[in-house]
Amino acid sequence: MKRKSIINQLKLAYSPLSNYEFTILKKDKIIERIIDEASLYVIAQRAVISFENLIPLEDEFCIKFEIHQRGNPEKLKCKLPLNQVAIGSENLNNIGIAFNFIDKSQVNTELPHGNLHAFSLVELRRGKKEFLVWFSPEKLLQNWWNGFIDCEIEGDFKAFLNYKIHYVGKATKQSIFKRLTGHSTLQDILSLECPITYKDLPTQEIVILCFGFSDNLQVQSFGDNSSEKEMVDAVLCKDIPEKEFIFLDAEKALIKAMQPSYNKEMFNNYPISKDGLYKEDYNLISYTFIDPITLKYEYGDIKGGLSRVGGDTITVKNNNSFELIKH
Repeated sequence: MKRKSIINQLKLAYSPLSNYEFTILKKDKIIERIIDEASLYVIAQRAVISFENLIPLEDEFCIKFEIHQRGNPEKLKCKLPLNQVAIGSENLNNIGIAFNFIDKSQVNTELPHGNLHAFSLVELRRGKKEFLVWFSPEKLLQNWWNGFIDCEIEGDFKAFLNYKIHYVGKATKQSIFKRLTGHSTLQDILSLECPITYKDLPTQEIVILCFGFSDNLQVQSFGDNSSEKEMVDAVLCKDIPEKEFIFLDAEKALIKAMQPSYNKEMFNNYPISKDGLYKEDYNLISYTFIDPITLKYEYGDIKGGLSRVGGDTITVKNNNSFELIKH
C-alpha cells in the first residue's frame, strides 16, 4: 500500500524580539537577511525579562550576572566569557560593555548593574568603540541553547520561555520585518492588551517569534501499482511541496490548535484548504517545535523540545483527524 508522510520541524529563526527591540532593529538589513527564510510568526506576551547584578570580573575576563523576570521566582546565574570566536573577540583584550536600561529614570551607574534590557560588547580601539554583539536575555539564552556561544548558566532556563499567544501570521510574499512594519493587529495588541506587570510598558512585554523550518522530512512507501517515475521523484525530492505551501498549512494548523484571540479566521475546517497541503493527500502531516519554548493559549499549551524529536506535536492523519499530541 502506498503511504506518504511529511514531518515538519519549526525552529526560531532569531531570538524572540520584544516590540521595543523590533522597532529598533526593523531597518537592520543583516537581521532581516538572517530571518529571510522564516515565513511564520507569532505575536505573544510575557513579563519583562532583565539582566540584574551584572559585574565585570577582570581577573577572569568575563561578566557575571543574573537573569530575572517580573513575577517569576526563578533566577538564572550566569557567567559569560568575553573571549569567544562567535563574538569575534577571541584575540581581544580591551573590551567594553554598553548598557541599555529598561527604566531610564532608574539608571544605576555603580556596580552591580541591574534594570538592564540588554547590553552590548564593544572593542575599545584607539579611543573608538567598535561594536561586536548585543544580548537581550532571550537572545543570550537562544544563542546558548543552540551552542553558538559559551556561557555558564545555572537554573531552570525554560521557566523564562513561556509565551501567551495573541496572534499567528505568515509572511510568504515579503519578509516578516516588512510584513510587521505598520501591522494593524500588532498595533491593536499593543493598544488593547493590559501589561502583565503593573507600570511595565506593553512594548517591552509584547514579543515577536519568527519561525522557519529546521526540516521538512517526507517519508514514502510504495505499493505494487507505484510507477518507477514516482519512486525516482521521491528519491530526488521532486515531489516535496514548495515551502510556501507548507508555511501556509502550518499557519492554519497552529491557529486551529491555539485559537489566538486576535486572529479573525480560525480555520475550523482545517486540514481542508485550497492553499495548504490538503491536495497533497498525505497519510500523516506533523508539526513540532525544536526550541525549548512553551506557547500558552486559553485551553492549554504547546511545548517545544531541544531533541531532534522536538516537543508536543500537531498531527493530521489521512486529511481528516486533527490532534495535538503531548510529548
